[in-house]
Parts: sequence; structure tokens; C-alpha cells
Amino acid sequence: MGPVDYQRKVPLFEGLTEAEVTEVALASQERDFPAGAFVVTQGSPGLGFYLLVEGEVEVLRNRKGVAEMGPGGFFGEMSLLDEAPRSASIVAKTPVKCLVLGSWDFRVLLKKKPELAIKMLEVMSRRLRAANEKIGLD
Repeated sequence: MGPVDYQRKVPLFEGLTEAEVTEVALASQERDFPAGAFVVTQGSPGLGFYLLVEGEVEVLRNRKGVAEMGPGGFFGEMSLLDEAPRSASIVAKTPVKCLVLGSWDFRVLLKKKPELAIKMLEVMSRRLRAANEKIGLD
């Protein structure tokens, strides 16, 4: 599977056409992390979205392992829209290759292609409604 194939599976991008997902992929940068490296650190500013292409990571919340992810896993999609502090640390268990979409690159892309923002807002709205229904707020 290639990076665009993985990006097609990201819920935030589910309303985008194949050409639009390719544009998102082209705005991303490839980054490698050695085993044991912190990819992101809990509490630090969220400055981008990460999509795992190769390798495995562990998700730590308050220094406790809460999940693991492999190729196709992703995190930080909300930081594309806000720069709130990271809610968890991500540590490379093996050498990791990620596609990283910085919030600044994402904003440039949205200025060039505002229809992408509308499609992603629709997806976020559906996800928020579903979450609200689960906890009885809707």
C-alpha cells in the first residue's frame, strides 16, 4: 500500500475525491524516526497530522501505554484545525516512516482549495453528531 492509499482511509479525508487526497499527500512531508524516538510528546503543541507508512508506535498517556499502531495508523488530525496540546505521546517501537502534514501546509492547501475545507467540515460534523449521540447529548 502506498501513502495515498493510507490517506484515503483517514476518516477526516473520507469525503475527498482521489485527486483531492493526492493533493493532501503531496502537501505532506516524509519523516523517519528511529526505534525509541518520541514522534510527538504529550503536552507539546499539536502542529500537524501524522500518518504511519512503515513501522509500529506505542501511544502513551501519562507515561502509560494505552494503544499501539502500525501502517495506516494516524494521529494529530485535530491539530490541523487547532493547535491544542497533544493528548498523548507517540513513541516509535521500531524504525518508523510517517507522512507529516503540518498545520501551516494544510492551511495553505485550504486557501488554494477551499472546497476541501467544506468537505472535511461535513465529515467532522457527522463524527461530532455520532459522538454526541453515544453520550446522549443529541
